[in-house]
Amino acid sequence: MPKLELIPFQVESSPGEFTHYVVVERRAPVTDELPWKGEECDAFVIVLDGNLLSNELAAEIAEGLVQLPVDWIETMGDRCEYLHDLIDEVSVSIGRQGKVGEGDPMTAWHEEFSDEEEMVSYIRMGGHGAAEKKIVVVVGPEHRAAAIAHEIAQS
Repeated sequence: MPKLELIPFQVESSPGEFTHYVVVERRAPVTDELPWKGEECDAFVIVLDGNLLSNELAAEIAEGLVQLPVDWIETMGDRCEYLHDLIDEVSVSIGRQGKVGEGDPMTAWHEEFSDEEEMVSYIRMGGHGAAEKKIVVVVGPEHRAAAIAHEIAQS
């Protein structure tokens, strides 16, 4: 699979303090692509088009994210509960946690967010995690990651 768009940027979250983001299209980044390399971060997966989230792509995203130093992974949009459950299963299968529910990484899904604006607003608020470094995986039409990055940066 070719490497799809990856957009790093930062937003001033309070005077002199910044939240760093990497927004990527339809895949999890690898550690070497992250500006913060192996430092702890949080992740969000926005599913804008459930038809694009095949079971194979969901597995690739889940496997990629749980191999990163993520504290929280939150999913939202179409098929978000399915993806959340898969992330938990993969974290057990690679030995990151002994059984589902141990919280490494912590996970949540958000069916309550029905549109892109709500999802972006939630991400800008930081989600459940406290890390100042955030990964946002966008599963949607081609090049939608750039628009999402712009929306987060402008919020």
